[in-house]
Amino acid sequence: MTSDNTCDASLEELRRLQVLAPDPQRAARVRMRCRAQLGRRQKRQARRELIAGFARRTLAPVVVGGFCVIYIFSLVTTTLRLRGVFE
Repeated sequence: MTSDNTCDASLEELRRLQVLAPDPQRAARVRMRCRAQLGRRQKRQARRELIAGFARRTLAPVVVGGFCVIYIFSLVTTTLRLRGVFE
């Protein structure tokens, strides 16, 4: 056999192969799964933003206020000790 005969035989085998068409039902299932996953991802992202917003709006001022109260309490206590009130 020459290389031309081998090539012709391969081409003939390729011509006999069945042409595959995409399965519309499978494509629809994949689209539904992708949309569902994207929907879940958007819900998770919205929840994260809600939690982060709560932390920024509520938790941060509470923490800063707490440190301010502790600082003022320490300042008053130190001043009263220096004045001799606690002796």
